[in-house]
Amino acid sequence: MAERTEREVLQHLIEICRDGERGFRAAAEHVSQPELQTLFKHLAVQRKRFADDLVPHLQRMGANPDDGSGAATLHRGWIHLKAAVPGSHDHAIVTEAKRGEHAALDTYKDALNGMLPPTVSDLVETQCDAIEAATERIRTIDMGYA
Repeated sequence: MAERTEREVLQHLIEICRDGERGFRAAAEHVSQPELQTLFKHLAVQRKRFADDLVPHLQRMGANPDDGSGAATLHRGWIHLKAAVPGSHDHAIVTEAKRGEHAALDTYKDALNGMLPPTVSDLVETQCDAIEAATERIRTIDMGYA
């Protein structure tokens, strides 16, 4: 996150969380395995909570959050497209979820190594740890398809 302001970093983290929420909801709707549905629904709720927890910090800086990124819309479109293809689409959706989690994790790590208000760094670190755990869980599921 080269040369981003604290406000921009927080804004981006909120976008990532909202994108994750919508992406996980879409994934939960399209997988067939109940365990995956439950996991993706749980992660969607978690990402909503993450965004909600970050919003007050952004508002204290005089800004309001945007409503997600265009890249996430494209990512959700891929999930919908892969779900429409007959066959084992659960694996394709898990693979997309894994890719999205890696992107979220990279964003969080960049934030922790860059411009971040000191009042929010503990919260962001806790959220980053949770995203890292989710990434590992999804990676393990994805390896089960190999």
